[in-house]
Amino acid sequence: MSSCQQCGKSILFGGHRLGTRRYCSDTCARAHPLHEMAERVPGDILQRQMDEWRHATCPTCRRSDQPIDVHEHHRVHSMVLITHWNTRRNVCCRRCGRRDQWLSTLYCATLGWWGFPWGLLVTPIQIGRNLAALCRRESDRPSAQFEQLVRRQIARHCLEAEGPAPLSR
Repeated sequence: MSSCQQCGKSILFGGHRLGTRRYCSDTCARAHPLHEMAERVPGDILQRQMDEWRHATCPTCRRSDQPIDVHEHHRVHSMVLITHWNTRRNVCCRRCGRRDQWLSTLYCATLGWWGFPWGLLVTPIQIGRNLAALCRRESDRPSAQFEQLVRRQIARHCLEAEGPAPLSR
């Protein structure tokens, strides 16, 4: 099973293939030029931007004493036969990322169990994923997700500077 290159949703059947990439919908496929441009970002520019962003102030708490990165936290909530789970990603410092992981763990423990059968199955998984993220040591290097985010921002800036693409080919 593959996942959408833009939003990360799982693609069971269908989807749109452009080159080597798969997208779940036309909306996500419109981001294809951005992905193509992001792959061509020169390494020196990428490294300079990552260093600059990583040591900027946290967008959440406005502190500048910790490096910025992408931090994930996982949630689940259930009601009888309906269960919904997701993963959220925030660009923030480690302190804010840990706070979100703790809050999501409490959220899952409080609201996740109330659905049958998925709530009972997914809740311990999401709690475990949050606890594993809390126990993980912070790396000196930026994560791959952070690198992708910076690549896309640089590519978005370049595409906006080029202006709209001509309609004829």
